Amino acid sequence: MIELRGKSAKELIKRIDNLNFGDEKEIYINTELSKNLVIELLENSNIEIIYLPKSKYERTNKKLIEALKDIGLEVKPITVKTGRPSKNEEIISKYLDKHPKEISELTGINLKTVEYHYYKLKNKV
Repeated sequence: MIELRGKSAKELIKRIDNLNFGDEKEIYINTELSKNLVIELLENSNIEIIYLPKSKYERTNKKLIEALKDIGLEVKPITVKTGRPSKNEEIISKYLDKHPKEISELTGINLKTVEYHYYKLKNKV
């Protein structure tokens, strides 16, 4: 999957013109779709699936999504991790056999932060 990130549709259109898609079938775009953006994609690639962040998918024109579906292009929402990545989860995952208070004392991480990641990881497993 190719990732295309830009602040505006114009910026993405410039990147699409300069990008070599090869035989790539999936693309992730971080802005909502516009007619011009879709036209550029169709002219320059053989994309079958377009992934958008959930928030941008909801704001994208439903008629545009339906029109793309009619010509065989799928547009799917995807949940994207946002924010600064944290190493707390990695650290806490090493100590899952201990209680949150012990982990907090060993690592020096705030107890509430430890509890948040601890129970999140416990429920995942």
